[in-house]
Amino acid sequence: MKIICTRQNLVQGVTTAQRGVSAKNPLPILSGILFIAKNNSLELHATDLEMGIQCTIPANVQEEGSIVLPARYLGEIVRRLPDAPIQIDATQGNNAIIRYGQSEITINGYDAQEFPVLPNPQGKGSLSIPEEDLKEILRQVLFATSTDENRPVFTGVLMENNNGCLRLVATDTHRLALREENIGNDIEDISVIIPGKALNELARVIGAPDRNVTISLGDNQVIFSMEDTRLVSRLIEGQFPNYRQVIPRGYKTRLRMRTKELLESVERASLLARVGSQIVRLAIEEEKVIITANTEVGRIHEEVPVFLDGETTAISFNAVYLIDALRAIGSDNIYLDLSGPLSPGILRPVEEDNYLSLVLPVRTS
Repeated sequence: MKIICTRQNLVQGVTTAQRGVSAKNPLPILSGILFIAKNNSLELHATDLEMGIQCTIPANVQEEGSIVLPARYLGEIVRRLPDAPIQIDATQGNNAIIRYGQSEITINGYDAQEFPVLPNPQGKGSLSIPEEDLKEILRQVLFATSTDENRPVFTGVLMENNNGCLRLVATDTHRLALREENIGNDIEDISVIIPGKALNELARVIGAPDRNVTISLGDNQVIFSMEDTRLVSRLIEGQFPNYRQVIPRGYKTRLRMRTKELLESVERASLLARVGSQIVRLAIEEEKVIITANTEVGRIHEEVPVFLDGETTAISFNAVYLIDALRAIGSDNIYLDLSGPLSPGILRPVEEDNYLSLVLPVRTS
């Protein structure tokens, strides 16, 4: 393999592919990036056997071929190269010479034939959605996933498509986020659980305006295809909890308020709350909500104006969960729906009806 490419393209390709490399891989070759030079382009592949990423960058291919190079060292090297044409020469065994100007670096690599091939799932059809839309959807739901690997279902995001309505749901059992988007794709209904890790990496590489993501499903895998990148992930096996039964159908108390005002008040209260139990209390009155936190460090009392529909009440939440939900909502004004001090609080944007965030209350004495 022998190619010439720009530093900018090489950095972009290596940075993207590195997201598929895990530091805990048992096989040394999986700590590397597979380079394949063909058809005046350079493909970069990386995988940890659960998730894989492939991206393509333009290159002047002088000799087709392939090699696997260690991702960690390669990433650090290419980011420090000068802004000049870069030549990669891997024509002599399992090492590559990186030439730039009058200088060169030799990196020992691995035989490309030993690198696992990224699968190409087939079977359940595909759907398409703008990159910017999917990035925003992921931002609004991923925060609610769990990091507890002992309960894998909760580390993933449920993706459903019913009659052209794409729905993503995440929960760690303490909170839940649900987002819907009408996409109009004429495919069969689906219901799969996608690892949160894979979706977090996807969110980092998408977002280009006027470009779409194609989502294709196989029996146990999903593939996200962009213009020059694709991400493949195994699906999580298991049954996602019946999220519909935990979402209250109505409310006894509805507050309408400015998102920023509530968020900033809860953030200030959390500065004291984090010293103790992370609890903030919301006391709802006719025209205001009183936010308080009491710890050994001190006490805070904040008042935020609201429009009240229904009963006055009081409820306590984990400050971190409430802050995460408020940051994700993406709306200037919100509804906070309550059905009692021990029932979940539901946050909804006033301007849209395609998103909700549920936060369980904290029982206090």
